[in-house]
Amino acid sequence: MTPSRREFIKFVVAGSVAAGGPIDPTLLAVPDSKSPSVPLVHGERFEVCHQIRDGHPFKHPDTTRNADIVIVGGGLAGLSAAYFLRGKDWLLLEKEPQFGGNALQEEFQGQIYGTGSAYAYRDDEGDQLASEIGLRMPLVNSPDPTIVNRTYVPDTWKTGIDQLPYPKEVRESFKKFRDDTMKIKVGEKMAELDAQPFSNFTAAYAPEVQQWWDGFGASNWGATTEESSAYVGLANVQDLTSGGDSKRAILPGGLGCLTHKLVEVLQPKYQERMLDNAAVVAAIQDHGVVRVTYLHQGKLITVSAKAVLMCAPKHIASRIVMGLPSRQKTAMRRYRFAPYPVVNVIFPKPVYNRGYDNWCPGSVFTDFIVADWTMQKNPGYQQKHNILSFYTPLRELERSTLLDENGCKSLAARVLSDFQKLLPEFNVDPVEVRIYRRGHPMFMAVPGQYTKNRPVASRPLDRIFFGNSDSGGPESLTSEAVRLSRAGAEWAELLVGGKPGARELAEKALLAIPE
Repeated sequence: MTPSRREFIKFVVAGSVAAGGPIDPTLLAVPDSKSPSVPLVHGERFEVCHQIRDGHPFKHPDTTRNADIVIVGGGLAGLSAAYFLRGKDWLLLEKEPQFGGNALQEEFQGQIYGTGSAYAYRDDEGDQLASEIGLRMPLVNSPDPTIVNRTYVPDTWKTGIDQLPYPKEVRESFKKFRDDTMKIKVGEKMAELDAQPFSNFTAAYAPEVQQWWDGFGASNWGATTEESSAYVGLANVQDLTSGGDSKRAILPGGLGCLTHKLVEVLQPKYQERMLDNAAVVAAIQDHGVVRVTYLHQGKLITVSAKAVLMCAPKHIASRIVMGLPSRQKTAMRRYRFAPYPVVNVIFPKPVYNRGYDNWCPGSVFTDFIVADWTMQKNPGYQQKHNILSFYTPLRELERSTLLDENGCKSLAARVLSDFQKLLPEFNVDPVEVRIYRRGHPMFMAVPGQYTKNRPVASRPLDRIFFGNSDSGGPESLTSEAVRLSRAGAEWAELLVGGKPGARELAEKALLAIPE
C-alpha cells in the first residue's frame, strides 16, 4: 500500500497496553529516609501504569467499606464469577473504563465485530453459560482454509494438503507430519510432552510445516513451535485433523457477545457493585479478612472482604497480593505473556466471505476471521460492511511497538498491505482500520507451564482464590475462565458461610484437566 493510498484511510488505535489504570503519582507511598527514593515516572498513561506492574508501594488507607466477596477483574472470568454469585454480597473491581477484558464486543455503524477471543466450542463451559443467559451461538461450520502463494486451500489439514501450492515433496511432508502425529498418545504422555518444545516434533519435516504451526501457535497460545509446549501443540494437531474445529460456535463480536450479555444481565440489579476505572493496588490477608485497596475516582479506598476471587492474570496478581509464599510468587512471575494487537479492517463492500478462520503463512498477521460469518445464512441478513479481524501476535521483545500510536498504525498498514497481496481480488482499500492493542492478554503455553509451573502459581491462599484462565489451561481458554469462576464462586460461598471443604474444592478444580 502506497503512502498516498494510506492517507485516505482512517486508522483508529484503542486498547490498553499497561498492567493497571491511570494512577496519580502522589498516591504512591513515600519511602522512609533510609530507603532509596522511588523514581516517579511522568508522561503518558502506560508509563505511570507500569509503576503498579513494577511493584511501587501505595498507601493503604483504613477500611471504609465491607463486602463478603471481592472480585478483582471484570473480564469474562470476573463477570462470570459475579453471575454465579447472584444474590450474594460481592463487589467487582475492574481497572479499565469498560468490562470485558480480552473479550470485547465493538461495532461499526451498527455492525458488530470482536477484538479477540474469537469463539467457544459447542457445550463447553462458555457455550453453556451463553445458553443460560439467553444467547444461542451458532456453529461456525467451516474448516480452516489456508491462503498462501496466491492460492486458496479450503480445508488445510483434512482434505486440502494436495491443494497446497508447494512442491510435491513438501506436500508429502505435510501428510507425513499429520499421519505421524496422529499416532502419538498425547494424553498418556502429557507430562513428558509438556516438558519439551513442539519444534522437537516439527523440525524433521519441511520448513513450511513448521511455518504453518508457528502461526497457529502464536495466534492460539502466544508462542511459536520453538517456544510451545509439545503437549499443547500436538493436542491441537490432533484436534484440528480429527475435525474438532467443527464444534466451534460464535456470534459476531466473538466472545465479546458473552461479556456484553453478562453486563446486560447483571447491571440492572447490581450496578452499584460493579466498579470500572477501579484499579486494585493491594490485597492483604489479615486476621480472617482480606483488605483490598483500589483507586477509584482519584481516591484510594480499602474494602474488607471475607473472600477474594482474583480474576486477574498472574503477572498482576503477583504484584498486588501481599504475603505470597516465595515459591508461589516466583511461579507467578515465570508466566510469559504475548503482546497481541488485533486489526479490524472495514471494507464498504464484500471482499472476502469464503471461510471463517483463514491462515496466511508468511504474512505479518497469522490469520483473519470474517466477523459476521455465523450470521450470513440467516434469512434476510444483509452484510452492511465486510469486517475482517486480523490476528497479529507479536514476539515479547516487540511489546514496545504497542506503546506508540504511530508504531501501531504502521503495523496495521503492513497488515493491510500483506492482505492485499494474498489474492488479486483483495487489492481493495477499506474505509477504516481499527487497531486494538493489548500488551499482556494471553499467557504463553511454553514447556512446563501447564504441568509444572501452573499448579504452584495457582494454589489458593486461605482467603484468596486465583480464578483467571491462566490458573487452568493448558492454553488460554475461555472455557477455563468460566469453569474456574464457577468453582471460585462455590469456594467463596463455603468460606463465607463457614462451611468445610473450600480448600479441597479449590484444589480439585485447579487439578482438573480440560477435555
